[in-house]
Amino acid sequence: YADCSPAEAAISMGKDPRAGHFPVETIITTFEGRHHEGDHAILNNGFWGAGRFGCSGSDGGTLLRVVYAYDSIREAKHPDGTPIITPQMDHRIVHDLLLAGCDDTENWNEINNKCGPGRALSAAVGILFNRPASMRRAIEGFEALLEKSYHFDGFCEETPGYSTMHLNLMREIPELLFGYSDPEDYKGEPHLKDLNPFQHFDRYRLALESMVRQLDPNLQYPVIGDSRKGSTISPIYAEVLAAHYGNRYAGLLEKIQGTPLSEAGSEYALWHRDPNLMVEHIEELPHRTEWFPGWHVAVLRGGKHSRHTAFYLNGAAFGIHRHYDTLGILYIANGCELVPDRGYIWDDPRNAWTKSTLSHNLVTVDGQGQVGNKTPATLELFGTGPGIEIVQASANPYSQCDLYQRTCVLIQIPDGTYAVDLFRVRGGQQHRYGFHGSGHLTNLSGTALNPSAETIEWLNNIREATPQNPFTATYQDNDHHLDFTLLSPIDRLLVADAPGWRSDSGAELHAPPVQQIMAERTGKPFSHYAAIIAPYAGKRSPIQNMHLHHNPDTGAIGMVVERDGATDYIFSAPNGTHTIGDIALTGTFAFASFDTAKNLQRAYLLDGTTLKCGTQTLTLPQNRTTLRVASVTGRTFYLTENLTEGILPGTYLLAADTGYEIESITKNAITVRDYPAITCNTITLLHAAHWEKTP
Repeated sequence: YADCSPAEAAISMGKDPRAGHFPVETIITTFEGRHHEGDHAILNNGFWGAGRFGCSGSDGGTLLRVVYAYDSIREAKHPDGTPIITPQMDHRIVHDLLLAGCDDTENWNEINNKCGPGRALSAAVGILFNRPASMRRAIEGFEALLEKSYHFDGFCEETPGYSTMHLNLMREIPELLFGYSDPEDYKGEPHLKDLNPFQHFDRYRLALESMVRQLDPNLQYPVIGDSRKGSTISPIYAEVLAAHYGNRYAGLLEKIQGTPLSEAGSEYALWHRDPNLMVEHIEELPHRTEWFPGWHVAVLRGGKHSRHTAFYLNGAAFGIHRHYDTLGILYIANGCELVPDRGYIWDDPRNAWTKSTLSHNLVTVDGQGQVGNKTPATLELFGTGPGIEIVQASANPYSQCDLYQRTCVLIQIPDGTYAVDLFRVRGGQQHRYGFHGSGHLTNLSGTALNPSAETIEWLNNIREATPQNPFTATYQDNDHHLDFTLLSPIDRLLVADAPGWRSDSGAELHAPPVQQIMAERTGKPFSHYAAIIAPYAGKRSPIQNMHLHHNPDTGAIGMVVERDGATDYIFSAPNGTHTIGDIALTGTFAFASFDTAKNLQRAYLLDGTTLKCGTQTLTLPQNRTTLRVASVTGRTFYLTENLTEGILPGTYLLAADTGYEIESITKNAITVRDYPAITCNTITLLHAAHWEKTP
């Protein structure tokens, strides 16, 4: 602690965040010399760990409750009319507690996930005691929180779990600011009148919406970065949307809270919800296949199976509360999390495993964890066609690699979906494709395991084999099964028992292990991993057989998947011409599906010019079109030249390192869905064509 006035300590920490700059004799600690920094001392970790009433983020939250309490009783009187709070009491409460405490917190200038209550305190004190400067501090803090902590699409810079923390701790700021006007005699600029922060800061609406858009079919947040398994949405976000952004969110609110609006509501609803608010039409959750352009995460939802399917590809940049898992995947199918992430074990040594690269479903290079690149993955392809969804992105998480690319395809079949996973890596000397499913590994075909001399931290019972090609690992979680089949040749297969816990509550200290697969290639600069991930209920997979076609000269990968009632062809390649039998692609990606009589049922071409499927041919005049951007306003890219007619098949575009779904097109402008368009010099239209047999 600091052996000085708390106000002096707060000022020092405010001038030299985050731990202050004190004379050595001022900081008292039982750990001799621990907090000495040369000729001065620091106060532990500043406002994170010091306050008059508590730690972990200043006293803002505590004092805010006291301000509310004071405002509720400050005019209360005894039956004889005398005030309950005497002038002496009032002076002590106001000057020695509320204003002094607010002055303390206003020294804390850092913008992070714990600063919201301090900024809300400034708003409350500013309103109650006519302090426009404190109101400005609250407004600036709210704006800075949105700018620094949220991407332009409304998704949190940290993780789904910490987005909840951010929004909960900042929620009172706009409520307090709503309707504020400066005193008439205030000389500052601009002069505020009837402020509406909900309309002024549209990123706040997007942040509230993001909490719904990212949900899996079980209304839980994807376990990305420092997020916990099973975390679910609170209706409060939809409550705020319905209260401040219109009736169109009423159906969303009713859907999330699970009961009619007339029958349930929170305390927030009591004070803010229009009592006549009604659902005018049944509102589905805003869940569809999309790429979140600021967050750099994709979710493929399986079309007609979206109520129980979601496949996530994580391309977000490394940062606070992130894991070393760029291009990691999650797969929820048949309502069950079948390809999981271990999640977050808060401030626990075991978190070293759960955040490591090796614990995630991706490729580890040279036995090293990813470097934590703060540049997000670059979106390269995104598209949807009849019964198919595809995303491709590249990242740079290893300095020794010039290619680290993942292509994920979700294919709809009558009873669900299956996924195709293609991972290409170039650079380094050792590549290990890591994978684990939920439940237990019940079968491993095509190989026999033997004890291994390999030692890897956190892993036990390591076994190895030189597998036949391909091999299939079957995981079972209660009645849910998952077959993971790797078709690409590898040098060695490792299987190990990995930590199974996903909680820091203590309940899972002795959780049974999960079986981790590591498919290794050594001494080859380039590796490709082509896998089929097939979930199913019961004991029989819908996938019957699989074949891999790889051209090492071009890098083209073709896969033939024989399943119940159909055969699917999947092509992924650098632009060029590639064939499998009488299927031929000129372009980057294609899909074709035939019934048992070899009749084409559906076909899809993305970023290509020709797909020949037996007697059916899809053609495009060009695979993509790059357009120069003159300016950007809102969700619209304005072009330097008018568009040429007939060049616009396809529904997605690339912009810089990200992409958007196209909403509408005019001669010289393209408007995208839902999210602000970014400033860039060019955009690229990804042309696509599809064909589907009519019933």
